[in-house]
Amino acid sequence: MAPNTDIATRALVVSLKAPCSGKTSPEVAEISGLSIRQVDRIYARAIENGFDPNARPLILKDEYLRDRPRSGRPAKATEENKELVISKQRNL
Repeated sequence: MAPNTDIATRALVVSLKAPCSGKTSPEVAEISGLSIRQVDRIYARAIENGFDPNARPLILKDEYLRDRPRSGRPAKATEENKELVISKQRNL
């Protein structure tokens, strides 16, 4: 998914690119300020996640637009550990 794009921007992209809007990827990219590639990826990912572009009215759910869980090992650091490290650095 496009990095640093919020859900509102993704919803804008998906709704503008849907067939009922009739906007092309370059038009949506110009409106949203994203690249054409980002627009296409956001739209394709929304469809993969269950968005139906032919449904009327358009139904946009957060689950269609959210980032997927990251692969890899989860971080070990907890909020308590982070705060402890920060407080120790401040005391130096």
